[in-house]
Amino acid sequence: EEASIGYLNLLEREIRIADRVVSLVIRESPEVLEDIKYIQQLDAFMNASNGGIIIRKNKEIVYYSPYLSSINLGEETINSQIQSFPNKKIINYSENVYLEKLDFLFSDESEGEALIVSDVTSTLEDLAQFRYSVFIILILFLIAIVIISTITTYLLSRNIVKPLTQLENAALQIRKGNYDFKINTTAKDEIGDLSRNFEETRKQLKETEKIKRKYDNNRNELISNISHDLKTPITTIKGYIEGIIDGIPSSKEKKDKYLQTIYQNTINMESLINELFQLSELELKELPLNFVSIDIKAYLTDCVEELKFYLAEKGITLKFEADYPEKEMVYADREKIKRVILNIINNAVNHKASIDPVITINLIEKKEEAQIEIRDNGQGIPEKSLNNIFERFYKADKARSANSSGSGLGLYIAKEIVMSHEGRIWAKSQEGKGTSIFFTLKKIPGSSKMIKMGSNHEKNINY
Repeated sequence: EEASIGYLNLLEREIRIADRVVSLVIRESPEVLEDIKYIQQLDAFMNASNGGIIIRKNKEIVYYSPYLSSINLGEETINSQIQSFPNKKIINYSENVYLEKLDFLFSDESEGEALIVSDVTSTLEDLAQFRYSVFIILILFLIAIVIISTITTYLLSRNIVKPLTQLENAALQIRKGNYDFKINTTAKDEIGDLSRNFEETRKQLKETEKIKRKYDNNRNELISNISHDLKTPITTIKGYIEGIIDGIPSSKEKKDKYLQTIYQNTINMESLINELFQLSELELKELPLNFVSIDIKAYLTDCVEELKFYLAEKGITLKFEADYPEKEMVYADREKIKRVILNIINNAVNHKASIDPVITINLIEKKEEAQIEIRDNGQGIPEKSLNNIFERFYKADKARSANSSGSGLGLYIAKEIVMSHEGRIWAKSQEGKGTSIFFTLKKIPGSSKMIKMGSNHEKNINY
């Protein structure tokens, strides 16, 4: 019975992953399920796992995944049956197709239904292929035993029994799914060759299983990373709302500024829901970039003002230093560079100093670049680990603190964004003193002089 439950859980794995993503969208921003472009992105993510999605509003289909036609799941047929499906319960619709319906309300209180569909045919084929391979290996093993037992003498059998027993145990371990052992042999005969071939097969199966586990872990960490990145805008919104409730903004101008910050962070929080797709776009070199001219000094000043409240809540002082000309412009994507800064600062927050923690943003002019340094006085990073912090899913807590949190994606995403701007990113650190992470952005040649010449239009420049 336990094996049967485990087998069912394996088949339901993909639909459960999709359920977590869709449930998060329904809970946080159900209105995006009326955006066909967004649903197509979500559907493309599910297609990669042999799945698809159907969205209904007021019992009318808003979106029907084209993938479902390939598995003979007709739109009219499924539309007539959706109403009878139980809510939030995975059902076996047909031999290799699993369904789950999620009921919800759109932002206008209209009834909505999301139907997640998963085709487990490829999963079953992989399981069958694996079983077949193990079966073939066992057959070859048994044939070898019969041949060897027939043509050898009793005296030679004493030298054969031990390696055969080792092979038999190895086959049993492989059948149980355990590849963490080694077949040692020095024999130059047929049994030695068989042992070495078996050992190579074991290594290949172990590597295949390792890659599969890594793939599954990476997908799960991608989902958890969304929650990690939502923390900052939520905390900022909460802080400013509490400030308004407590009457901190005494004038209408200050209150408007608070509301503007809340609004901006709400937009940021909504955009973070696309983090799953952004990582895929980064690695496929398809991340859309909206390059504009930015007054980098004014831009960083605004970022510091926005982040001061969030960091003060955590007892951290945020400073800004600039050795940089006024109005010197860079060419960059505002939102993507803000993501870089937030990811680096969140990393510093996770490993802050226990006494008087300070984070400093330092803007320095280079010949053809603007160099931004984000420096903390935290625990520091061992030199042997410094080159690893920008790797995908690298967990800095192993090198910096047992209490560290995070998905291990923040600095990796920061690196990819900076590289997409043709910039550089690196880190320096001293254990017990702190860490500095640097990145560069290309300056626009002559931008300072151009702005001075057009100073009478300065009011129209958007920082």
